[in-house]
Amino acid sequence: MMKRMSENKTLARIRLILQDRRKLLVAGLLIFVLAIGTFLRFYQLGATGDGNLYYAATVKSMLASWHNFFFAAFEPGGSISVDKPPLGFWVQAVSAYILGMNGFALALPNALAGVFSIFMVYTLVRRPFGQWAGLLAALALAVMPVAVSAERNNTIDGLLVFVLLLAAWAFLQSVYTGKLRWLLVGAAIVGLGFNIKMLQAYLPLPAFYAVYFFGTRQKWWKRFLNLTLATVILLAISFSWAIAVDLVPASSRPYVDSTENNTVMELIFGHNGIERLINFRQGLGLDDGGNGPQAGIGTGQGLPSGNLPQGAPPAGQNPPSLPQGRQTGQFTPPAQSSMVNPTGQSGGGGSMDFGSAGSLRLFTEPLVGEASWLLPFVLGGLVLLVIVLWKRPFDGKHAALILWAGWLLPETIYFTYSSGLMHAYYLIMMGAPLAALTAMSGWALWELIQKRKLLGWGLAFLLAAGTIIFQAGVLKGTSSAAPWAVGIAVTLLIAGLVCAIVSKFRVRFSPMAIALLMVAMLVAPALWSAQTTFNATPNTALPYAGPAAVAMQGMPGGIQGAGNGNGSGNSNAGGNQALLDYLLTNTKPGTYLLATDRAQDAATYILETGRPVLTFGGFLGEYQEVTVDQLAALVASGQLRFILSSKVQQTQELSTWVDQNCTIVDLPRLTNATNSTNNLPANQQQGSSLYDCGG
Repeated sequence: MMKRMSENKTLARIRLILQDRRKLLVAGLLIFVLAIGTFLRFYQLGATGDGNLYYAATVKSMLASWHNFFFAAFEPGGSISVDKPPLGFWVQAVSAYILGMNGFALALPNALAGVFSIFMVYTLVRRPFGQWAGLLAALALAVMPVAVSAERNNTIDGLLVFVLLLAAWAFLQSVYTGKLRWLLVGAAIVGLGFNIKMLQAYLPLPAFYAVYFFGTRQKWWKRFLNLTLATVILLAISFSWAIAVDLVPASSRPYVDSTENNTVMELIFGHNGIERLINFRQGLGLDDGGNGPQAGIGTGQGLPSGNLPQGAPPAGQNPPSLPQGRQTGQFTPPAQSSMVNPTGQSGGGGSMDFGSAGSLRLFTEPLVGEASWLLPFVLGGLVLLVIVLWKRPFDGKHAALILWAGWLLPETIYFTYSSGLMHAYYLIMMGAPLAALTAMSGWALWELIQKRKLLGWGLAFLLAAGTIIFQAGVLKGTSSAAPWAVGIAVTLLIAGLVCAIVSKFRVRFSPMAIALLMVAMLVAPALWSAQTTFNATPNTALPYAGPAAVAMQGMPGGIQGAGNGNGSGNSNAGGNQALLDYLLTNTKPGTYLLATDRAQDAATYILETGRPVLTFGGFLGEYQEVTVDQLAALVASGQLRFILSSKVQQTQELSTWVDQNCTIVDLPRLTNATNSTNNLPANQQQGSSLYDCGG
């Protein structure tokens, strides 16, 4: 008896030692995965400039005053807002206030959010499917190319994804614990996400609600009641800022960009709503497909007539001081003629970086390299997951399947068939569910292998091999490293096959076999992500995954440099510096440096000087956000003197006023550095003219 007790104690100690070692192994692997994700997102972060200049200028303007901060003003004078809600930019502004106004500080919140998202996916998958599945999901998201490209930029989509993952965790907690408070917390977090990118935050909301409705053990009537209460909280938080802004008189706040009636509600359901589904303006022929937006029909009521907008410094005073740290150097704003239609549509109806709507959109250029690397495996794995879980009692695995499939499938349909305004980096919304479902599909294959080995292994190799063949087709001809990546993936696949065969005699080789298959499918996206990280000339205006040569495919002419923080799209640096010197010499501190057609064109001037810059038509240039009377009053009061315009695009009345009251400035110093025999000023060669309305 004593001998048996001693043996039992020894076995128990061995189990504890093995469990401790497994915990240490899992912890070490998780740290390794997080290190990979951190490196891909942080290596040379911000080295290529300030990122998307429209957003960067917004952050700098928000730091000029509390008024600008609350209303998310695009320019320091507070005349117009950015076309997004403020929460994401508030976070960036705090980062820039602490670290200085530079590319690293602007991209830091997004990069941190990306690393935290990797851990969140691990946590969400680990609980129902185990720690190995959690590690695989984390690794898949760590090397997801679209996540790497978007989270190395100052776009706010990475922050939104992290917030939505927090919401998903809260909704699942409400199912696991049965406590109402987690449901309400989840709804509140989605409301915060709404204040990052508006309706985009609602894309996974049906999946969140379905998780609670089918997962909770509450009575049916109580489920409806609790979801109703959660919806009230969701809407209250979502629309709190919008209602607060719209209640402020138009004369006391910035004009709401990309709207005709100067309301945030219109921005929510118009430019950031229905236009994301169907581009009505193009369908009606109101946009000219790449030659610049046409006249808008707005009211222009956001700019107080005859006065600097609220938040601008008084005339004759310097603009408010801003945190230092931005490396200025040579001033190189993008050439006016290089700007393309900011709706993302190029001439002839083709799309800039997201292809044409259709069933194969996600499997062909230009979107295939963003998030589709694992999509064939996941689509097959979803069917297997349903089969494996069909007859099992409802538990956390079913709730997870509802969550991730309900998140991924509607977005897959949306990104496949939407004809509205979008960009390639929006596919970051698919990253987390793709990563989670990859790991869950691996778990389902393992379950099948335990019951029917031949069928399970056959299906595992069919899905893995098919996915790798698809990936090889995507990589073909893209870079010198592509053959190596395919070779490594095939080698791992063959090694997995050998381990599977050996497992018939040595069972311990089975886990190694399935692990090799899963890792083999991650080689190609890992290469693509690495090439994204090491791309020294990324498109910072519109983040795009892959090496430099591929990242610019489908980009019309100047978009490669338009909006880039490093000004790579402009070869006339000296002339632009002369233009800036001329403007600074001939305008008073505290007044408008100049006026431009669009906010895009004004961003570089704002970042370089911190001075107010008036924009006639906002980001898109298609809304009349300044009236003739307001323009005349600003010129008469000495608050505005110069207009830089390729053509005054808003109305014939505004254009006529400029022609009658302003003269074109001829500055010999602005000759084009790339064509010294041409005596035209550089701003005229670029298709734009500098008008002097007060000289």
